[in-house]
Amino acid sequence: MGLFNIFKSGNSNKMIALDELQSGDSDLFVSNYKKPRIPVLLKGAAANWPLMSNWTKEYIVEHMGSYVCKVIKDSRPAYSKEQTTLKFYFEKLSGVSTLTLDPFNARKPPLFYKDVKSSNPYFKTNDIQRFFFFHSVKNAGTLPHIHGNAFNILQSGTKEWVFYDASEKHNPEGYELLHTFNRKYGLGTHAKDWFKNEVPKLPNKQENVYRCTQEAGDIVFIPNGYCHAVLNKSEVMGIVFETK
Repeated sequence: MGLFNIFKSGNSNKMIALDELQSGDSDLFVSNYKKPRIPVLLKGAAANWPLMSNWTKEYIVEHMGSYVCKVIKDSRPAYSKEQTTLKFYFEKLSGVSTLTLDPFNARKPPLFYKDVKSSNPYFKTNDIQRFFFFHSVKNAGTLPHIHGNAFNILQSGTKEWVFYDASEKHNPEGYELLHTFNRKYGLGTHAKDWFKNEVPKLPNKQENVYRCTQEAGDIVFIPNGYCHAVLNKSEVMGIVFETK
């Protein structure tokens, strides 16, 4: 089975294609997705944001090059201890990935934020708690993990996503399965192996396993406590905002 043919297998019928919301209706988003904790693909929601046209590697180096970032060589970015600047990363490194991970100060937003359409139907500046800019190479990704409500904005590239509820409160079995994956796929492991070995079996272990393909200009909303894993179908760049 090819690495990116996973969703074409028979088991893909047991996974739920993520809803695509295109209306920009804030009330609909809150009532149908945010409050009930259901992930959703906000199709093309960032297509007209300044970051879509402004963000090149050269632009990031010139304007945000001093930001400290992680150097990531596997699919467990939280475990990475190696750090550099975005300038050094883009100018000197290759074949690795990176992300920044910083608290968000609404009174003094990061430089990245000036290219974000802050007046949007999905989140408000004062609701943002932390953010991270990311750049990653083809066939890299992120292994299963959880955090608070988050909006993943893809500036370039294509990513495959898989989701299931891993909230200890709402789905204890999903929570335990996440910890099983964490033990099995620790430091030095890769998302592509999890997608190959675990995704075909996942619908037999969990109800309501969602999947989607995110393209440039799309925003993925991940609810609080929802396990998610990502596999890059190409080189990717974007930014994530975790919110209340």
